[in-house]
Amino acid sequence: MGHTGVLTTALDEFRRVLTDRAVLVVVVGGSLFYALFYPLPYQAQVATGLPIAVVDHDRTALSREFARGLDASEGVSVTYRGSDVIAVREQVTTKALAGYVEIPAGFERRVQRGEPARIGAFGNAAYMVFYSQLAAATSEAALAMNARIIEERLLAARRPQLVAEALAQPVAVDLHELFNPDGGYANYVVPAVLVLILQQTLLIGICMVQVGRRQAAGYSVRTEGLLALLARAAVYVLLQLALLLVYLAVVYSLFGFPRLGTASGAVVALLPSFVAVALLGMVLGEFFRSRETALQVMMLVSVPALFLAGFAWPAEVMPPALVLLGQLLPSTGGIEAFVRVYQMGASLAEIRETWLASWALAAAYGALAWWLRARSRPAPQSSGAVRSVNSR
Repeated sequence: MGHTGVLTTALDEFRRVLTDRAVLVVVVGGSLFYALFYPLPYQAQVATGLPIAVVDHDRTALSREFARGLDASEGVSVTYRGSDVIAVREQVTTKALAGYVEIPAGFERRVQRGEPARIGAFGNAAYMVFYSQLAAATSEAALAMNARIIEERLLAARRPQLVAEALAQPVAVDLHELFNPDGGYANYVVPAVLVLILQQTLLIGICMVQVGRRQAAGYSVRTEGLLALLARAAVYVLLQLALLLVYLAVVYSLFGFPRLGTASGAVVALLPSFVAVALLGMVLGEFFRSRETALQVMMLVSVPALFLAGFAWPAEVMPPALVLLGQLLPSTGGIEAFVRVYQMGASLAEIRETWLASWALAAAYGALAWWLRARSRPAPQSSGAVRSVNSR
């Protein structure tokens, strides 16, 4: 196949995508819709002002001070103060409250005697955001009160102010959140999901085009050379690159996600993954007999692909078999490369191992796709057609 044939094949594939309304809806419409809709629930980034209760059995000045310190926390807001723990637990069950803090009787007396005073924090652990915010706020309020009490006792013992402050808090934690200044969930999850959205929508579209072409030609598997295969794959690579640039220009700007890298760096980082996605779609398309089945199956595997990528749950604590399975998906390496380069500002040399592994995966899927086409021939003609040829 010459250059003209390669170009003709690519244009034919591009025409099929543009003239197929179902494919356009999935590839272009689905990619843009999910990319714009998915970040919306996470616009707040960090849960703040979660309603909680303080059940105060002590009712002393110190217990009220602790409740005020807890209410001053950004993460929670004390909306109820009282001593009816049964009523509070019912409100936690119905999600009217995110949790409650229980101050026991004798709290102030124990503190004044220098004895340990325990405070109970009860959060709805079925909702991890609720529980973590309550635990963090309670710990901060307790540490702040501890430091103040120690400092006052040292000052009462006529220790210098600077010495009292240093002894009250001998170790100060200065926490800096790298690559995610807001500490927000959206900054963490959305960039990775964008890569997965591109993969799944393109796989569905490619499979639908493959099935449609096979049905129209009457072939069990269309026989074509390697150059024709690469020409068709190039169309889908360009589509992914175009959608990626829309993501970077629109989605990132619209939602203000952090980025330390450049668009060119993101393109280079994701190029092998995009090639692997296109060739994997060529492989998978040969195993479906209807477009509807391709759509249903590829939608079904989207959630497993999300977890196998190793960002929703760390790959380090996943079973080795699942980690290996995840490496067979282009999105796994693509997510790692994209996040490290575009969000964390890594160089291509720093993702060299992941980048080369994605190219190897693309080569493997390319070889498999070519083999599937090379081993098959067009379906035989009918007997009437054969007699007609022989008669001539």
